[in-house]
Amino acid sequence: MKIGNKRKNRLTVFTIKEYGINGILLAVPFLFGLSLSWKLSWFAGLLYLVFWAASYAVLFAMTCRNCTNYGKSCPVPFEGSCVQRFFGRGEKFGLMAGAGAVMAYFMRVCIPYVAIFQMGSVLYFILYTGVFAGFFYVLLYHTGCPNCTNVQCPFNPDFST
Repeated sequence: MKIGNKRKNRLTVFTIKEYGINGILLAVPFLFGLSLSWKLSWFAGLLYLVFWAASYAVLFAMTCRNCTNYGKSCPVPFEGSCVQRFFGRGEKFGLMAGAGAVMAYFMRVCIPYVAIFQMGSVLYFILYTGVFAGFFYVLLYHTGCPNCTNVQCPFNPDFST
């Protein structure tokens, strides 16, 4: 089952368009999550910042170091483009690489969802979920996956088992 849409093109250098769109779509969930976490408590807000920073270490160590884009431009800003500064090249992009990405994004949303559930706010739940769903929709179907050269990733339109 292919998740991404058909390949639009195969970019090797990403422009301000890709970085700009993804950057905005990454900043909005970050800031919204920070505000929700801060509403829970100042400690939850600080913990949110620590988890968000730590999510990059998880993403770099488990996912980005194994990607064919290692050391090159990445369609997701602040994620794969600088992994070579922290981790050496991995060997294979496989199931663990995907698990690393899931774990990293879980680290980014866990505290805001705790805050939302503690507040009992259906509106915040819908808004926060919608913001993250919008980010992933654009990434999977418009800016990221359709332009990515990592054909070992199951989200890539050219992936085959």
